[in-house]
Amino acid sequence: MPIFLIMTFIVAFSCLLITYRILANYSNFPLWAKLGIFLWLAVSWFSPVILRLIRNYNLLSGTAYAIVAKTAYFMLGIAFILIMLLLMREIVWYAIYYISKNESLSPDNVSLLNRNNLITVILAVLIAFYSAYEANKTPNVIDFTIENNKIKQDTKVVVASDLHIDMATPLWQIKQIVDLINAQNPDYVLLVGDIIDEEPEGLDEKLDELKKLKAKKIYLSFGNHEHYNAPAKWLIKFTELGFDVLYNTGEQIDNTGIFVAGIPDMYSVEPNFKKAEYYATDDNYKILMSHSPAIIKQLKENQFDLTVSGHTHGGQIYPFHYIVKSANDFLAGMYQVNNNSLYITRGAGYWGPPMRIFAPSDITVFNFKRKENEK
Repeated sequence: MPIFLIMTFIVAFSCLLITYRILANYSNFPLWAKLGIFLWLAVSWFSPVILRLIRNYNLLSGTAYAIVAKTAYFMLGIAFILIMLLLMREIVWYAIYYISKNESLSPDNVSLLNRNNLITVILAVLIAFYSAYEANKTPNVIDFTIENNKIKQDTKVVVASDLHIDMATPLWQIKQIVDLINAQNPDYVLLVGDIIDEEPEGLDEKLDELKKLKAKKIYLSFGNHEHYNAPAKWLIKFTELGFDVLYNTGEQIDNTGIFVAGIPDMYSVEPNFKKAEYYATDDNYKILMSHSPAIIKQLKENQFDLTVSGHTHGGQIYPFHYIVKSANDFLAGMYQVNNNSLYITRGAGYWGPPMRIFAPSDITVFNFKRKENEK
C-alpha cells in the first residue's frame, strides 16, 4: 500500500501542475482567482488520498461519508476529463497557429486563452454530467445463445461483475442491478469478482439488498478488491448470504451438463486449476469464472469451453480504454484464445469516479441450449 500511495501522490501532483499551468498560470486572473482554481484542482486530484484519510481516522461515516465520497470522486472525474480536453486542445491550437502563422490565434493571446479555458471547463463539466448519467443508468442487457451437444438441458445463466459496493454506494443502485438480474429469470447467477470494495462491517443494509438475487444457485468468485478487503471475512459473509463461493473449486450444476469452476483473482492468489477442475468430466460443458481475463493465456487448448471475466470495466472512462487494453490484452466482449472462448463483461457498477464514457455498464445473459447431433 505505501507504494500505491506514493504513486497516487506522484500522479496526482503531476496532473495538478499540468492542469493548473494550462488553465490559470498564463491567464491574467487576479491572485485570489488563481488560488481558488489551484485549491479546486488540488482537492479534485487528491480526492482519493483525502477520502482514505477520512476513512482511516473515522472522520465521517454513513450518509455524510457517502455524499462527500461521491462528490469528491465526481470532482476527480471532472479533473480527468478537463486535463484530457486541455491537452488535446493545446495540441490542436499550437498546430493551427504554426500552420496559419496568424498572430490573432497565438497561444500567448491572453483574452483568447481565457475564453478558450472557459469553454473547455464548461465542456468538461457537461461531459462529466453526461458520463455520470451513463454510469448510474440501468445497465445494458447483453444476450448470447450458445448451442452445444454437451448441454443436457436448456439453462439460462446471468453473468455480472464489478458492482464495487461500498459505504458510498446508494441502496437504489444495488436494487436497480438486483431487479434487472431477477427480471431475466435466470436459472443460475455468476458473480465474477469485485462485488464489494471494503470490509463487511457497515454494509449490512446493502448486502441485504444483494441477497434478494433470485436463482437456483448464485456462484461467486473473488476479484482483486475482495482480496484487498479482508478476504477471510468475505468468504464467511458471502456464504452467509447463501452464495456458493468458488475459490479454486468447482461443481456440477445440477443435471444441466454444465460444470462451473471458480478461481481467485490471479494477481492476488495463485490459481489451482487441478483443484478447480477436480470434479469435471470430459462430457461437461466447462465454464471458468476468473475475475481477470488475463488468465486465458494460462489455459491449455480446449481446457474450458467458456471463461467469464470482468475487471476491465471496458475502460470505464475514455481514453482509459487504450491503457486498460494494453495492460490486460483484452477490453470487453467475446474473444477466442487457443480454442478457449473468453467473455469479458464491462461490469454492472464502476470504480472511483461515478462516470462511464464509451463503456456502458452491463449484465450478460447466456442461454445455453442442447445441440442435437446431426444425423
